[in-house]
Amino acid sequence: MTAILLLPSWLGAIVAMLIAVAASALPLAVVGRRIRDELSPSARDVTETVAVRIGTIHGLILALVFADAQSTHTSLQQEVSKEITTIEHVALQLDQWDGPEKIQLRSRLAAFVEAVLQHEWRADARPQGSKEAGHAYNDLDVSILNLKADTLQEQSLRNRMIMNMDNLQDHRKARLALLHRGLPSLFWWMAMVGFGIIAAFFLVFPASPTHIAILSVYGAYTGLALYFILALSHPSVGPATIDTTPYEAVLDEELEAPRMMSTP
Repeated sequence: MTAILLLPSWLGAIVAMLIAVAASALPLAVVGRRIRDELSPSARDVTETVAVRIGTIHGLILALVFADAQSTHTSLQQEVSKEITTIEHVALQLDQWDGPEKIQLRSRLAAFVEAVLQHEWRADARPQGSKEAGHAYNDLDVSILNLKADTLQEQSLRNRMIMNMDNLQDHRKARLALLHRGLPSLFWWMAMVGFGIIAAFFLVFPASPTHIAILSVYGAYTGLALYFILALSHPSVGPATIDTTPYEAVLDEELEAPRMMSTP
């Protein structure tokens, strides 16, 4: 299903709408008149009433899921911003450290940021985080804990770095949880089944060009809504991809570390 997100956003949206239009309007154009002729007036009235009620429930489900996906996407953006800010704080404090460990500590912080970029923003990344980023974080954390602080200024700086490292771990865990939250497969079953039922109920109407056009508009809009819900629930690929350039900016500007090329 996520293959459609690999297409350009405009093309993916068009493909989703065309699939939904074909699934909704074509049955009406092919068999709508025949089924309508076989139904009694009372059966048509009941069908139309049930279609309206199911359509209302289906629309409400799509609206709620869309709002939840948008909220999760926004929360992920905020966690990324917090994580970047914490990394910048650690980088600044390492610059203020006068000991000989400074270069090694900066190198380990750069290794952590690089591991996050290379291994935790991939579509196939592990939900619990990459081993590379975990090892890089642990190396940096242990190195900061082992710093020898002889003066009050060094003790204060070391304590602030330890606190920021704890915050960094919290933000990383929150980012990973939001990044891999996704949507349960049960929702997609309900969305597809509900869409199919509503399209089937439209078969009681005459297969006129006007009715086919109206059903096509309904199908196109539903397909577009499902496409954007799918995109929002996969922020590592597609049109709703979270911008990772702040991580690159930290490497280039704050840590002045060369970046490795991303591997597919």
